Amino acid sequence: MTLCLRQRLAVLSPLLAAMAVSFHSSNAFSAGYGINENSASYMGTAYAGRASNPQDASIAANNPAGIAYVEGTQVSVGSAIILEGGEFEGQHTLPNGMVAAQGKTEDFVSTSGVPFGHFVMPLNEQISFGISGYAPNGIELDYDEDWAGRYFGNKTSVKTVNLQGTVSYKFQEDFSVGFGLIGSYVEGELTQNVNPLAPAAKAKIEGDAKTLGWTLGALWNVYDKTYVGLAYFSELDFELEGDVKVEGLSPNEEKSDAKLDITMPEKAALSLTHELNDEWTLMAEATWTRWSRFEEFYVRADNNDLSSYVPINWKDVWAWSFGATWQVLPEWKLRAGYMFDESPVDDDNRTVRTPDSDRNWFTVGANWRPDTNISIDISYAYVSLKEGKINESKYTADQRTTPDPLYGTITGDYKNSSNIVAAQLNYIF
Repeated sequence: MTLCLRQRLAVLSPLLAAMAVSFHSSNAFSAGYGINENSASYMGTAYAGRASNPQDASIAANNPAGIAYVEGTQVSVGSAIILEGGEFEGQHTLPNGMVAAQGKTEDFVSTSGVPFGHFVMPLNEQISFGISGYAPNGIELDYDEDWAGRYFGNKTSVKTVNLQGTVSYKFQEDFSVGFGLIGSYVEGELTQNVNPLAPAAKAKIEGDAKTLGWTLGALWNVYDKTYVGLAYFSELDFELEGDVKVEGLSPNEEKSDAKLDITMPEKAALSLTHELNDEWTLMAEATWTRWSRFEEFYVRADNNDLSSYVPINWKDVWAWSFGATWQVLPEWKLRAGYMFDESPVDDDNRTVRTPDSDRNWFTVGANWRPDTNISIDISYAYVSLKEGKINESKYTADQRTTPDPLYGTITGDYKNSSNIVAAQLNYIF
């Protein structure tokens, strides 16, 4: 079926509307606050080849140059579901040595959905256009109200949505470049109990922001069956504006306007895809992320008494992934992959708002093509995180280099693993 440009855009409009209202809950299950889940097809190979294997429209969010090689006018929509998990066991010790609270809390990483959608169409033999909606970063932590670290953090919610317009140019049959302009929106919410001297007092910080970013990529068909991809994504600088509220500290609610600056970092990827034969394809990818840009949670309130500060001090990291596909039947393709995802967090800088650690991904997936125009991807990932220790002190906005002696420390051990499932529908017009 062939559609004119107006008909294609008519199909695209409801897709964008659906994506705009559907991005509600996201959950970081890449290192740091990153989210990999913008494609079920690439998840099956542990995201190896996502910048070099133009298998469907979801490559738009991973290498803008790749849309030049996507088959026809195509739409790919789907969602990943990250199942609940997480375990902490430890104690909050006051400066005088008394244990204020201790115990175990589980499933503070909530079950959440990460929807995505991509649309690609060729404008002529050299230029292609695409548009995508996906969540590149985010986290959703919600501890039990009476957990041991409630004076350091209860809920941490950071949700980011990208809408990306992409254009690629094919210089020749074996080489293309692409550029994407990204409009990004973030909303955040942080809660905690105020301090041990006022156990009923609770603070909540809410805010949101918009910003622009960009992405640049190249895809080279080195040999007949070998692709090399390069992709770069710029940092996203957000200036969240909102308010901070404190209840239970005085007869009336205390409230103040507040600001919070967050930088989601730039990243770069080198990707390789090689077809061994008509049945087997191998992929590998290395991704570098500059998480050292993420230095602090510093909420600056107009009423400085309601300001707060958490040092982050993350490091730059690499992720290494390897995958393979097997075309077992004309209508069935099977996938498997492994990724080592280095964390910017270690035992020296772990906090209750960033309980991250190095992780290993083990993935499988399948693609079913019942018709020449339709295919369905399903994938499963088991993600195992290295056990991590925490020894966090509390800081104030006035004394950001010296811990506040009032709070003491939260110490303990984090254990975490997760199961992720994803599904995706691809349709060629």
